[in-house]
Amino acid sequence: MAVRGYFTNIPSIEYGTKIARNLITRPIIKEKILNNPNIIYDYLVKDGERPDIIADAYYGNVNYVWLIFLANDIVDPYYDWPLTNSQFEEFIKDKYGSLEAAKDTTSTTNIVHYKHNTKGTIISKDTYDMGAQSWNSNIVQGQYTAVRQYEFEQEKNEAKREIKLVDSRVAGNAFEILREAMLENE
Repeated sequence: MAVRGYFTNIPSIEYGTKIARNLITRPIIKEKILNNPNIIYDYLVKDGERPDIIADAYYGNVNYVWLIFLANDIVDPYYDWPLTNSQFEEFIKDKYGSLEAAKDTTSTTNIVHYKHNTKGTIISKDTYDMGAQSWNSNIVQGQYTAVRQYEFEQEKNEAKREIKLVDSRVAGNAFEILREAMLENE
């Protein structure tokens, strides 16, 4: 299956005076394949591992990268895929000025939110600050930990490492199910 085969099954729409593929269409493949826990496997993306490398290693065909994207609701492979460690450090520097500024535990300006130590409840910095000053607040200072910019971004990036893979034995059938799902959406 070539990658272009994937796009040929996406329904066409009229866009002004032109006919185009409706790339916004999300197939109902989840109902047919992705909701079956017996054929979905957890996979942890290693540092520097790209989706095409995983597709080639697991499915034996780089063109099955679409199945990885679909199974994980990845719309933008540049921002929905985990950054490498070096890319992550560059991202932090670009966004926050420096690694040190994003990690600084003496500053309150880099606090994104607060997290409850046992419940995991997240509250905004403003809510925490107002609640800590109020005599009738349920917010007890020692029960929350500040989550700073570096940690916040790191948690988001690390969460992207946990992906799902469709069992390689049904990957070939997945393309046919995708095609049928796309035709149902026409």
